[in-house]
Amino acid sequence: MSQDFGVGTAVALGVGGIVGGGIYAAIGIVVAAAGVLTWFAYSIATVVVLCCAYSYIKLNDLTEENGGSVTFIEELTGRTRIAGVVGWTLVVGYIGTMAMYAYAFGAYTQMMLGVEYVWGLPSRQFLSIGVIAVFVGINLLGAGSTAAVERYLVFIQAGVIAAFGFIALWFGFNNQLLQPGLSSLVRSLSSHNFNPILAASIGFVSFEGWQLLFYDQEQFDDPDETLAKATFISIPIAAFIYILVGFVITSLLPEEVVAAQPEAALLYGGLVISKWLALAVGIAGLISTASAINSTLFSEAIFAKNLISDGILPDRMGDPDAQAAPARAVLVIGFFTAAFTTLGSLESVVEFASLAFIAVFGAMSATALAKRDEADINPVPPLVGTIGSGAFFVMLLWYLYSQMPSVFWLVVVIAVLVFTVEGVYFERQSIKEGLREVEKQL
Repeated sequence: MSQDFGVGTAVALGVGGIVGGGIYAAIGIVVAAAGVLTWFAYSIATVVVLCCAYSYIKLNDLTEENGGSVTFIEELTGRTRIAGVVGWTLVVGYIGTMAMYAYAFGAYTQMMLGVEYVWGLPSRQFLSIGVIAVFVGINLLGAGSTAAVERYLVFIQAGVIAAFGFIALWFGFNNQLLQPGLSSLVRSLSSHNFNPILAASIGFVSFEGWQLLFYDQEQFDDPDETLAKATFISIPIAAFIYILVGFVITSLLPEEVVAAQPEAALLYGGLVISKWLALAVGIAGLISTASAINSTLFSEAIFAKNLISDGILPDRMGDPDAQAAPARAVLVIGFFTAAFTTLGSLESVVEFASLAFIAVFGAMSATALAKRDEADINPVPPLVGTIGSGAFFVMLLWYLYSQMPSVFWLVVVIAVLVFTVEGVYFERQSIKEGLREVEKQL
């Protein structure tokens, strides 16, 4: 990749990373939760995400090394264990995100082929596992690099979705189908109905992707300025696409249709207008979700390699000195992604991934708030990011506990396993370091 990418390239990468496969996987879940107030739910999420992004940018200015969440915690607090928790949470969160993409890919392929079962088993699972296996193989061969051309391709596919939104807006206006939902908003606010806020937390993973720019910042010309501009331009552009598409989908389709098959929301919306528009959306969805799986798998494997180098992940996960993504890390990540997408529902993997990123983004906002006196940090955005993320986390966790107990207990079990394994690993590392010091003194 070129070493002097400017703001335009960074914005393309940011928008592509945010919208990419996320809109195909998560928007139906958000619509099912918020109904005609989907646009409002995405607006709330946008405010919190922008505040978290502000915190990331300010923390990046405070650190000497290029990086993201783990680097910020390590360098600014010196608490390796907390950095380890953040690192392991991100690894699990990205696995959930890839499972979400793979689920959407399988669902879209199944619907476009019209083949629901293979050998008496649901074809969606076969297709989801198949696409993961393909990209695991590609990455093991060392060909999984997320080149700029691939990311631009995802950006173009985001443009297809934006075009769908404008066409649907025109169609809805001409046929008097548009439903702003203002009366529903008034009723929701007056009755203290928190469904739109809950929907914002459910679809929080939709905005995952912009923070990957922080790992690529050495590729940009004048990194600090370029990164800040690209982040604050790409998030609103992506949010506008989400809000527009959410608005037209809830105008074109009955809520019960979306609730019954949330993964098919965009396809059904396209079919209301034209089968050719639905076909274009479907093809763009297949390419976008497949590309998102590949780029996320590669990025996470490289991220895992860096965590191995820092001693946050065990060296059994792979060789930190390997030129490409460590093979063992790719296989482990691929295995758990396949397990998640096979055993979980779309709603469960979306909400699981959202919880992980809410926790990490909120932690970064809290860190920026704590460091406000060490740099020119306006305390309001980090405060909003911290409170907003905290509220999202609590609401989503309560929703899972009360409405989806199986997913709630899955999250609890995974969290306990992650913290236990992480704690045991760091304890063993501390013991090893202590033994080495004793040996030196003998």
